[in-house]
Amino acid sequence: MIKKGLYSIVTLLVLTVMLAGCGSGDRASNADQAETAAHSEMKNSTASLSDAASEEAAIAAGNGGSSAGAQAAGAQVNVKGSGIQMGGNSAADNGNAAAAAGGFTAGDVAAGLNKKLIYHANLNMEVENYEKAQTEVRNWVNLARGYIIGFTETVSDSEHGGTFVVKVPASGFSSFMDNLEKVKHESLQRSIDGQDVSEEYVDLEARLKAKQLLETQYVEFMKKATKAADLVAFANELGQVQENIEQIKGRMRYIDQNVLYSTVELRLYQTDESIANLRKDERQSLFGRAADALRGTLNALSMAFQWLFIFLAGALPVLIGAGLILAALLWFRRSRRGRREEASLLIREANRQREKERAASGAAGPNPDSGEEDPGEAPQAPEPPERK
Repeated sequence: MIKKGLYSIVTLLVLTVMLAGCGSGDRASNADQAETAAHSEMKNSTASLSDAASEEAAIAAGNGGSSAGAQAAGAQVNVKGSGIQMGGNSAADNGNAAAAAGGFTAGDVAAGLNKKLIYHANLNMEVENYEKAQTEVRNWVNLARGYIIGFTETVSDSEHGGTFVVKVPASGFSSFMDNLEKVKHESLQRSIDGQDVSEEYVDLEARLKAKQLLETQYVEFMKKATKAADLVAFANELGQVQENIEQIKGRMRYIDQNVLYSTVELRLYQTDESIANLRKDERQSLFGRAADALRGTLNALSMAFQWLFIFLAGALPVLIGAGLILAALLWFRRSRRGRREEASLLIREANRQREKERAASGAAGPNPDSGEEDPGEAPQAPEPPERK
């Protein structure tokens, strides 16, 4: 009985060990299967990334071999911590990858043939009346449904002018240029430049499609990644791809805006009147210049008389006061001279009367020895002192 009990215990122990070994084997087998599936999924992801990179390189090479496409064809995308590496393929493999991804359809090729042109015009216009010309230019801009994006005005001793930077719809660019020539001007210089950006735009569209495909693949990888290192690496690559996508979209928007609206730089200026007159004199005949010289002299004399009149009008109160003082002085001197002359006349009349009386007494014969004075001779009055 004891032996049977021992055999039973040993048999149970052996069965327990065997069952434990089978369980661990199943778990190991399941782990190996899971790891194999993960590696298979990563390989498929690597193949998808390689196809995406090959598609971008093939599209860029098919659009003229741009620098971005050439870099995509020879570059290798390494993801740290995940063991994924995408190598550059040959030109034939790139073409096959692009064909597998769909490539350009007939509609895309037809759309790529549409020309995208950017027009830029420069005009220098000398006008007779700057203010009036400026108003006319603003009216023409409004009629063309354009807008002014810049304006600079300069004023100096020799000229008065301003520079306009205008955006007008490309559909009305020619008519707007014709309307600008209707502004009354002395001289006009203009130049028109056109830039064809069709090839660049097609290249940007191709690069955008390739980058968007890469963005989708990286998003899928992030959803399926289980390691933190893989998530960080995929997030960095996804951020770089999204930044490139925004740059491409920004450039495309810039091209679209400049294709829809043409740029016109217009400079209006009015020269100084003296310079304009000098140029006019150079074009006139001899008699015309002589007539202008005579008119200039008359204008100068007229200006001199005008300034003299203005001076006299300003100095009139002072002149009136000085005239009154001078008149008072003259009246005082004249009155003194009149009194002096009157006194002199009285003295001369008295002397004349005395001489007559003396002559009459001499004719009567007075005795000089008698010592008697002539009763008719009056004493001589002293002359009054002369007033200074």
